[in-house]
Amino acid sequence: MIQKNNYDIQYLEYKIKQTQENNEPFDGYVLREIEWLQQQLELFLNKMKTQNRQNDFDIAEIEIRQYAAMKQLAQKINHPCDEFDDKIKQVQIRIFGEEGQKQLFE
Repeated sequence: MIQKNNYDIQYLEYKIKQTQENNEPFDGYVLREIEWLQQQLELFLNKMKTQNRQNDFDIAEIEIRQYAAMKQLAQKINHPCDEFDDKIKQVQIRIFGEEGQKQLFE
């Protein structure tokens, strides 16, 4: 299954690059890549939850980086990014609390 997932993401990245070079629409491929990243993050977070590590700082950092990558992809096609900003904020609140999040990030 991992090989298939790696193939899937490599294929999507190839198609995005190819369609960009040919000045063809690539929004659908980018949206599929975002969806793939979301699925992989969910699998990872579920695994971390079973290990009771969902509140580890390192795990939160990985989660935030993934949401930031999804946001960057969404920006590439002028797709709304609010959901990724909200998810990043939720992680920050989970780790630092509401007051800590406000003091550190707003």
